[in-house]
Amino acid sequence: MKIIYKLKSIAICMFLIGFVSSCDDSIPDIGGSEQNYNDVFGLITANANLTTFAKAIELTDLKSTLNTTDDYTYFVPNNVAIDAYLVERGYVNDLGYPDITLVPVADLKQLVLSHVVKGAKKRVGKLEGVQADYLETSKLTTMANTVNPDLYLLDVNVTDGILKVNGSSKPAIGLDYYGTNGFVHVLENVISLIPPAPVITSISQAFASPGDIITIYGDNFVKVKSVKFNDTKAEVIGTPTKNQMEVKVPADFQSYALIVIETQFGVSVPSSIGVKYLLYADDTSKIDYQWGWGGDFDMLNTEKVSRGTYSIKKIAGSWSGFFIAFKETLKTTDYQFLKISVYATESTKILVSINSDTSSSDADSKGTTVVLKAGQWNNLSIPFSDLKSNLVGPTFNNLFIKEYSGGTITPASTLYLDDIGFL
Repeated sequence: MKIIYKLKSIAICMFLIGFVSSCDDSIPDIGGSEQNYNDVFGLITANANLTTFAKAIELTDLKSTLNTTDDYTYFVPNNVAIDAYLVERGYVNDLGYPDITLVPVADLKQLVLSHVVKGAKKRVGKLEGVQADYLETSKLTTMANTVNPDLYLLDVNVTDGILKVNGSSKPAIGLDYYGTNGFVHVLENVISLIPPAPVITSISQAFASPGDIITIYGDNFVKVKSVKFNDTKAEVIGTPTKNQMEVKVPADFQSYALIVIETQFGVSVPSSIGVKYLLYADDTSKIDYQWGWGGDFDMLNTEKVSRGTYSIKKIAGSWSGFFIAFKETLKTTDYQFLKISVYATESTKILVSINSDTSSSDADSKGTTVVLKAGQWNNLSIPFSDLKSNLVGPTFNNLFIKEYSGGTITPASTLYLDDIGFL
């Protein structure tokens, strides 16, 4: 960021010192303030481009707090930036002009303090040979953070001398004012340290049972008010961090739920867990019949399970297959994903398809292949578009899985299948 110093004035004075007894160095700066002669509070109140922020200080009775000899660094939005902020939030008068007096005093006080950091960050670009408390890329604690610790810290980015604050794509204007007790950085954006609404990015397991402890990952988990599975509140275990929390699955959970997190600052977009139609999870009551080739299978295996008591065990030699027919016929348009957990004792590839007849060639033309990692449960979520739903037709009532490694798998390798359903 460009920093204006009075080097030119000083150089002229030094040049003329032999000819004159004094040098007038009271050069006015842009906006009407004088650099390096006022304290930082005085620089703000004297700058014609920062009058709205100065008015906010007056309206919140913060003058006595800020107009001191303590060192401060201000990040001050100019009048244009604050006016845009006020209009965006509806703080306009009867004539439609932005009016800062309409902002609730408590909110306005938080806004002012969000732009003030104790201590002097005197320069943006490092000057060779000059020792200073340089402003560098970091997260800073503002005076608003000391009042409300739930607010976010101030995110400062300094790259190649360019300053951007609080995630803004707009560089700071390029003129900064340094005073006797600090520094004023002029911004084209208003800083907001209020956390946005929470966001769920992932859940620790695709399927769950009542009483399970699951981990929800995301962002902005600040001041959590509730976590709901559909309409049922879930118990939050421990104290959430900003990016994750543990919750207990409610007792009335069946096979599917939409999870919503509400914080003091907003509500998340719903995220799903489980499936709408659970075909297999510990019983075969929804399965009409099953058959396979290339190796035996056990529909109620207890050796290795993803969840619950049973899984399907399938000996998976090269090109072996497995077919499950449903008792119900499902509508293709009701679902978007096939969800299934598969444990492979050896890394391999499988072909998966729905609504295939008993010929493997038909299954091959409609299915999709998935690579399995060995020694772990592969929690698959396969889009219907990958399953060639446009070729399947309006309904489906079976699932086809075929070993598809190309003949490289070890004979008598084993697959375990659990939690099969559709979302």
